[in-house]
Amino acid sequence: MRQFARLIVLLACSFSFAPLPVTGGDLILTETDDTIRITQRGKSVLEYIKTARPVPEGVGEHFSRSGYIHPVYTPTGQELTGDFPADHAHQHALFFAWTKCSYDGQNVDFWNQAKDVGRIEFREVMNLSRKEQKVAFSVKHAFMVKDGERWGDVLHEVWTVTVHQTPEDHFLFDVVSVQQCVSDKPLHLAKYHYGGMAIRGNYQWLKENEDHNINPGDVQYLTSEGKDRWEGNHTRPNWVAFSGEIDGQDVSAAVFCSPKNFRAPQHVRIHPNKPYFCFAPMVDAAFKIEPGKKFVSRYRYLVTSKAPEVDSIQQHWKEYAKPTVNGKEHD
Repeated sequence: MRQFARLIVLLACSFSFAPLPVTGGDLILTETDDTIRITQRGKSVLEYIKTARPVPEGVGEHFSRSGYIHPVYTPTGQELTGDFPADHAHQHALFFAWTKCSYDGQNVDFWNQAKDVGRIEFREVMNLSRKEQKVAFSVKHAFMVKDGERWGDVLHEVWTVTVHQTPEDHFLFDVVSVQQCVSDKPLHLAKYHYGGMAIRGNYQWLKENEDHNINPGDVQYLTSEGKDRWEGNHTRPNWVAFSGEIDGQDVSAAVFCSPKNFRAPQHVRIHPNKPYFCFAPMVDAAFKIEPGKKFVSRYRYLVTSKAPEVDSIQQHWKEYAKPTVNGKEHD
């Protein structure tokens, strides 16, 4: 196996990045046969999974998957995300999956892998790019359904992941998903209580079923409307922040749902005691992804090694939510 197929380096430079200045540092994007990894100042930011990793002992092979991000790291090196969790092995760190669907009269579920009726996999790297203040990669995924004993593509998805150069106290990256039907048949999504762009937290935050106690260091949630994990479930906030301790270190992450998204601000599914949530536009009503039309979803991730600071999160939200200027997309 070759060690490094491609390398993109963003050289140290001085520039301003709202709301805080960046005094230097670098971004390095490295692609291997199995992963795409991005570091900043020698610290890991995230890793994208091209080749499905071996499932843990005792976990069925149908839980294997590629085409997601794990780990997402904090600036102090903790793994924010969890993969193959003991309670829900189908939740793969930072992933996108539809749940209650139908295609050509057949029921499909891309989220609950134990059903083995829908699959998602990485197909190819479309592009690697570098600009003065960021690096990015685009990758293609296939959403597949079973036709007898064979699997066939029904959706093709392109993720563009952009990591921005930032001060040392936080990481900032975007994920844009563009999905299109493969054939002239639509994918129908039923009204349902979860599904979509999701993030699963570190295994240290896992609690026993029905344990709703909040102990020091446990994961906690806060929405842009000031709601917690119970009050915030199935509301429509601009962002959701989750925080707690990993290896004794305070960490937090805020996920922003772009105002350009379908049904924005989208509903969120925040689990009452599991460390995960997702933006779920099907909570409101059924919809479909139609042939010849692109279904675009955009999200931004702000990761820190401290407790969440609402004022700072709001500043980042305002920057992210700026409208287009002179017809150009705002970064």
